[in-house]
Amino acid sequence: MSQTAPIRVGRIGYLNVLPIYHPIEAGEVAGPLSVVSGPPAELNRLARAGELDVTACSSIEYAMAAKDYLLLPRLAIGSRGHVKSVLLLSRHPVARLDGKAVRVSFQTHTSVALLRLFLERRVGIAPRYESGDVTRALQGGERPDAFLAIGDEALRLADHPDYPHRWDLGSVWLDWTGLPFIFGVWIARRQAAVAAPQAVAEAARALVAAKDWSAGRPEVVARLAAGQGGFSEQAMRAYFEGLVFDFGPREQEGLAVFFAMLAEAGHIETAPRLEFLDI
Repeated sequence: MSQTAPIRVGRIGYLNVLPIYHPIEAGEVAGPLSVVSGPPAELNRLARAGELDVTACSSIEYAMAAKDYLLLPRLAIGSRGHVKSVLLLSRHPVARLDGKAVRVSFQTHTSVALLRLFLERRVGIAPRYESGDVTRALQGGERPDAFLAIGDEALRLADHPDYPHRWDLGSVWLDWTGLPFIFGVWIARRQAAVAAPQAVAEAARALVAAKDWSAGRPEVVARLAAGQGGFSEQAMRAYFEGLVFDFGPREQEGLAVFFAMLAEAGHIETAPRLEFLDI
């Protein structure tokens, strides 16, 4: 990779990252970027394969391969309470899910890990987890006992009449720990940062600048999201106001606590240190 080659940047294909990528895609913020879109699990795979240089990724991906990555400073995605797009929807009260099947998406790793911590450690039950396409199942007439919905799917299914019991996992985490929850981070591959340090740092600065651009134009973000997702501008304005795109000390503390819990539960070998790219 040369210093002048475009940096391959991964973009999660959900509305929640629109504030980070729209300014770049619209030419409002310049940077040496070539954007690749996909669900979180696919971006994780591409990053591990060396096919992305900088990418948004699930928080647990960093925990599982921290030796390969550096975190981008000042940039993450999470919530300080209701997140609205990571929901456990159930036909039964949560305590009655013990031994029952909970459908989870194969497209997310962090949200599934948080769900398992919540149900197994916080509630004290042991459901069975099954991977599958929830929207397709519901459209086909299936009614799983419970399912985890994320991203745009969660926004669409939040008020499904057959699922009266609903838990917002961002709110669950805040009630449990008193801390923000970070669902996703932006990472640079260490090899890319060594091979093209100036270009990778410039790409990181462009992503942070895009975040700042959108923070000053919430009405633009809401209008664009409404047009892309089929929701009202008011609903999108409220949705984005509930998201956190900063990665300050409290957000870092919340992520460190999550990693420590994952390690204690045996879901990861050890809780990694948070190491940042110098930009």
